[in-house]
Amino acid sequence: MIMKTNEIFFSIQGEGQQAGMPAWFIRFSGCNLRCAFCDSAYAFEEGKEMSIESIADSVPAKICNNIIITGGEPLLQKDLLSLLKTLGHMNIYIETNGTIYDSNLIGYAKFIVSPKPQFLNKEYMKSLRKWSGMATFKFVIGNKEDFDTAVHLCKKLHLKDWIEVDKPIYFMPEGTTDKKIKETTKSMAEWIKKEVPYVRISSRLQIYLYGNKRGV
Repeated sequence: MIMKTNEIFFSIQGEGQQAGMPAWFIRFSGCNLRCAFCDSAYAFEEGKEMSIESIADSVPAKICNNIIITGGEPLLQKDLLSLLKTLGHMNIYIETNGTIYDSNLIGYAKFIVSPKPQFLNKEYMKSLRKWSGMATFKFVIGNKEDFDTAVHLCKKLHLKDWIEVDKPIYFMPEGTTDKKIKETTKSMAEWIKKEVPYVRISSRLQIYLYGNKRGV
C-alpha cells in the first residue's frame, strides 16, 4: 500500500486543542481545495510515494507517542484506514477540511475539522453536518467578514451543543508573521467577547517559535 507523502517531521503542535504538545507530523500530498491563504500550498502536489511500513518506521513511538496527520487533505488517501490500524498503538490526530466524511475512520483517531466557507455548497454542508459532534472545529479568521461567516456556520451546525463533551470551537488568526497574528488575534478577542464567548482562541505557536518555515 502506497501513500503520497509530502513530509514527516517531529515538532510541537502550534494550534487548537493540542497546542504545545510534542508530536510527529505526517503531511500528505494532494488537496481538493485551493485556499488563497494556505500556508502549506507546497503540499497540493509535491511529495513522494511511501509504503505504510516506511511511514510507520519514520514515527517511532519510543521518541513520541503522538501523531498529527495533516495535508493537503489527508482523507483523500485511500489507504488511510490501513495506516491508522498500523499506528493504532499511538495517539493520532487528523486535521481535515471536512469535505470528506468516512465513518470507517471514526474511533481510530481524533479529528480536527477546519471548514473553508468560501467553498461551501450543498455537499460540503452535508459532510460538515456529519462531522458535527464527531470532531473539534477550528476556523481561520482573517477579518471581521471571516469572523461573521464562522459564527453563522457554528450556529447552523449547532456546534455549541457539543462543547460540553470535549468538542470545543476554535477561532485561529490567519497570518504567517508575529505582527499579523497579534493584530488579528487582538481584534478577534474583542469580537469573541461581544458575540460568542463560548469560542476559544487558538494562536499559531509554530509561527512564534520558528517563523513561517517548513518541517517545524
